[in-house]
Amino acid sequence: MEEIKSYLRDIEKKTATVSLVSLVVMVIWLYQGHGHYFTLHFGRYFPDDPFLDWYQYLWMHGMAFLLWLIIPLIVIKLWLAERARDYGLCIGDFSFGWKFLALFVLVMVIPLYITARNPQFMAEYPLTRLAGRSRTHFVLWEFSYVIYYIGFEFLFRGFILFGLKDKIGPFLAIMAQTIPSVIIHASMTVSIAGGIILIGKPEGETISAILSGLVFGAVALRTRSILWGLLAHWFVGIMTDLFCLMNAGLWLV
Repeated sequence: MEEIKSYLRDIEKKTATVSLVSLVVMVIWLYQGHGHYFTLHFGRYFPDDPFLDWYQYLWMHGMAFLLWLIIPLIVIKLWLAERARDYGLCIGDFSFGWKFLALFVLVMVIPLYITARNPQFMAEYPLTRLAGRSRTHFVLWEFSYVIYYIGFEFLFRGFILFGLKDKIGPFLAIMAQTIPSVIIHASMTVSIAGGIILIGKPEGETISAILSGLVFGAVALRTRSILWGLLAHWFVGIMTDLFCLMNAGLWLV
């Protein structure tokens, strides 16, 4: 018993808070934040609505924004009494950031185009085929998607990374956010007969999520900002959707 009490006394408030809050908001999103939850519980209010497929993703993106950005920000401000900028919510090192982003864009365009020719990716992206109806639909879809990216990047490359780095060190903090970010990125929850099963994303996407977790984490620490990883992540999403539509012959030129 004394060993347990000693262990509990040694737990730092900030480390415990970041770890527990992150775990809770991830689990809530997986179950109540996913688009399938919206369809199951609210789909009946949109009978024969062709945009129901879009609504479920708006729900998913909005819940990611609420659970992964707003809730941690409230915790940071009211419980930890710290500043959001200390968790990467700022521009950071602009000089390094824009150079990284420019290099990332130049290097990634061709690999993204090649990857998008994979039938697995064409079947997966964009998440809603409504995005390929017109240029307007495509632009609206990508701007709705950025809400998800903001929540995603802040939780993993902001709240977890900056919240743990002083206690466990930069490398372990990068790993601490990479592991759950890959799991979230690579899977989705689907309700079947009252149960939950995991459906995997394309293998290549999961591998790239490992690399992006390490790279974006390192860039966030270097620039002291989530902005540059966020923009790079959004760029990957836009190009993947665009190239998949083009390769599938669904993009309206």
